[in-house]
Amino acid sequence: MVNPGSGFVAPATRDLSAGRPLPYSVPVTSSTSEDDLTLAIYKALPDIRAEYVEAGDPWQPQDYVPWDNGRNYAFLGGEDFVPEDVTVDPVVAHGLVLGLLTKDHLPSFHRLLAQHHLIDSDWGKFVGHWTAEENRHGIALRDHVVVSRTFDVQQLEMWRLEAVTRGYRQYEGTRDELHIAEQIAMVIVHEALSADYFDRLADFAEKAEGTPDGLVTTLRKVANDDRNQQHYWTELLTVALDVNEGHVKDALLGQARLASPIGAETAEGLDESRRIVTAAGISSPERDREILDQLLSRWGLAL
Repeated sequence: MVNPGSGFVAPATRDLSAGRPLPYSVPVTSSTSEDDLTLAIYKALPDIRAEYVEAGDPWQPQDYVPWDNGRNYAFLGGEDFVPEDVTVDPVVAHGLVLGLLTKDHLPSFHRLLAQHHLIDSDWGKFVGHWTAEENRHGIALRDHVVVSRTFDVQQLEMWRLEAVTRGYRQYEGTRDELHIAEQIAMVIVHEALSADYFDRLADFAEKAEGTPDGLVTTLRKVANDDRNQQHYWTELLTVALDVNEGHVKDALLGQARLASPIGAETAEGLDESRRIVTAAGISSPERDREILDQLLSRWGLAL
């Protein structure tokens, strides 16, 4: 049993060699438990967390928002949003909405990652730093939308309320199954898709007319953060692979198969946004599969 002071709240111990057959050719060669896997990761966490924090880019979101473009809304004597306010390309406008609403899923991600762990543990601190970076992304993207009026901000707020209330993977059959290998794999898969999405949106915005100053840089900053985060979550995955390669690869493949596109599980009424973004090649089922297959190929896996 795990030392009570380790910061790990032990669920019912699972024998990771049990259960359904693995869907790939790497057999489980040990009967390690969930506790063994967690202890190995916890032992490696202080060094990995220190490297993660050191490698991060401490960018300031307010630096890249064109505040001079902004004006008051009606409550403070200005004018509320009208469709004519939008000067950006529709792909950029709708791409921002889907990306921002995905970042608004942060409370759900934090809940999923906090299961079975104490907040003052090294895991809690690692997840906390990741959460702070993700929150910065939402702040920066929303500031751009509000200041540059790239979308109906009242509609966006209604969608945000719906998305956060509904949550991401907050329904039966998605929460209890997430133990530490699945938690790590879930973030790696999500960050791979997110980094690609924001890079491709930045590429489009860079060439499009009407893109506000600083937006492309912000999108690049978000994508770079996502890629750096993916790297350090993968460092944790590497530790887990040394303990039980079969189970951890199974978790990675399982989370890749459960992955949602950017903008999914957010709110009703976004079909047009998804259609526009897909038609522009920013995100599509085919592109997501390509990204995930590239990711999985590192470990000899495929969807």
